[in-house]
Amino acid sequence: MLNVREWGTGPKTAVLVHGILSDSGCWWRVGPDLASRGYRVVAVDLPGHGRSAPMRDATVERMAEEVARAVPSEVDLAVAHSMGSFVLGAALTPRRAVYVDAPTGASHRMPEEAVRATYEKARSKRTLEALAERHPGWDVFDREAEAAAAKHFDVETAVALLVNSGGRDYTPTQGGLVIRAEGSRFVPEDTPGAVTIKGADHHVWYGHHEEFMAAVNG
Repeated sequence: MLNVREWGTGPKTAVLVHGILSDSGCWWRVGPDLASRGYRVVAVDLPGHGRSAPMRDATVERMAEEVARAVPSEVDLAVAHSMGSFVLGAALTPRRAVYVDAPTGASHRMPEEAVRATYEKARSKRTLEALAERHPGWDVFDREAEAAAAKHFDVETAVALLVNSGGRDYTPTQGGLVIRAEGSRFVPEDTPGAVTIKGADHHVWYGHHEEFMAAVNG
């Protein structure tokens, strides 16, 4: 069973799904904010992230099965970041979905060794010092959340997931709101209905919480 973090006891249910290299701690401000708006909020640690066990044979579908088992069956709102949107799309049919800087089109195919090297390097750079230098606009708690997540991140789970999903198209097809970073590498600027958060990077809500929540609740 996946590790989950919860906020609130409201009558509505919200599920939060992080992207690769993060964990449920990335929602440290979003979760309580939604709880104050009447939601019971459930944020998952995907396999190989946070306090959930590794999944060395990971696929999007296997991760989706774990998410579906870990969260309520009736979901009013689901928010998924980056590759977490792939898992959300396969796991749940929420009444409302929000996809945050989620990749569109076919995924890139990369050799296993290249994926491993990429994520070992990325993990090594998620220190408080490096994050402060690269993301001066983030809150200190944003940096702490990402640095802590990197310590628990299982590279081999990510390798299996990305090698398996390479070349496949997981663009969200259920409809819903798309929130993108300014200058996003993943979501084209002309995506119909997409909301762009100016000045934001891939972790759109970090440093831009109010604008992000206004879009989610709009």
